[in-house]
Amino acid sequence: MTRLSRLLSVVWCVSAGLLAGSVFAQNKEVDVFHWWVSGGERASMDVIKHTMQERGLVWQEGVAAGSGTARYTNVLRERVAAGRIPTAAQMIGHDIHAWARLGLLTNMNELARKEEWDEVVPIAIQALSKYNGNWVAAPVNAHSTNWLWVNQSLFDKLGGKEPDTWNDLIVLLDKAKQAGVLPIAIGSEAWEHTLLFESVAVSTGGAEFYRKAFIDLDPAALRPALLKKIFERMSKLRTYIDAGFSKRRWDQATDMVREGKALLQVQGSWVDGEFAHRGLVPNRDYYCFRFPDTQGVFLFNSDQFIMFKLPKERRDAQLTLASTMMQPSFQSALNVATGAAPARVDVSTAAFDYCGRKAISDMRGANMRRTMMGSIAMGNANIPPVKVAIYDVVTRHFTRQIGTDQAVIELRNAIREKPTAGNELKNVLRTSSHTPPLRSAPRK
Repeated sequence: MTRLSRLLSVVWCVSAGLLAGSVFAQNKEVDVFHWWVSGGERASMDVIKHTMQERGLVWQEGVAAGSGTARYTNVLRERVAAGRIPTAAQMIGHDIHAWARLGLLTNMNELARKEEWDEVVPIAIQALSKYNGNWVAAPVNAHSTNWLWVNQSLFDKLGGKEPDTWNDLIVLLDKAKQAGVLPIAIGSEAWEHTLLFESVAVSTGGAEFYRKAFIDLDPAALRPALLKKIFERMSKLRTYIDAGFSKRRWDQATDMVREGKALLQVQGSWVDGEFAHRGLVPNRDYYCFRFPDTQGVFLFNSDQFIMFKLPKERRDAQLTLASTMMQPSFQSALNVATGAAPARVDVSTAAFDYCGRKAISDMRGANMRRTMMGSIAMGNANIPPVKVAIYDVVTRHFTRQIGTDQAVIELRNAIREKPTAGNELKNVLRTSSHTPPLRSAPRK
């Protein structure tokens, strides 16, 4: 057990007793910690808040921007170390396992068996929701990242056609550039550059390559010629962005597409939530296309809520919270707001817009084909130290700090020298300049 593990375990044991007489001992109170701060995200959190209040729970929340990053995790760590342990905390990807490894998360197997979570949650999401075979988190959605979000008015004026292949995409972007329209809006952070990279990687190398290279972390999959082609394509896409990207957030790039200042954004399905929050409608104001040559693949980021070990008097409210989060009706209402697909395959599509219905259909198909794979950028593909190492290579290449040949070498080294699991949380808690969005992905 690490020093951090021992410290937090002692803190939990002490606080469990102290909290018995505190405000948290109220049987119906839940304290939820999250990072949803943008307009669309706040609307999504309000769905959770109001639903829980309707269930008779007393709602409290804490907020820290920066999903899946040191910004967010440091605040949560400080809360836990101070004995202010929340009922649940928003978490994504392999960060869930990092917290579970400390022994601070509760086992929800009994509830999961009763409600048949194993039968309805996609396999790839379950792999992150469980630790050592035990349910420790409740997944509430399945965002996908390999999307093009396109301003419909600009697209139609250009006489654009939905790009099916990489070459189709380049033709479309060239049309925009020649017409004086900014082809691609993007932000400054490394997670966003990596999100673009992962779509290019699948588009170029295919689903099996992506799985072996970035999920299995198999060095044999990292063929230099293929990696070079991927980075060359990233360099090509860089010619379609503006200099202002270096001072821009992801949601500001989304606003550029919404306002007709840019043709498209390569971004996750949280953009659909942002557009819906602004009153935009798919196929009237914007199009949602799959990134070319990634059709049939669903790169995902699943927002989940880890459940901490709590004193007995807080347990019933926690189980009500987790159970409610997993209900089909709740996941429908929530994800109409988030823009994501529900984190279960049996939710009705009736309430969703066109892009939401497409996301659900794509997720179900990819789950059956096993082409539903974790997003690198959102930390669902691999452990935090590997994610951060990939961030570093990708963003330095995208910002012209290193060339393509050097990027190939460094990416291969980052994956070949991957650390073993066990110290992820320590690394996550370390301040990093390579952090995802002020969201979400993020959503972030």
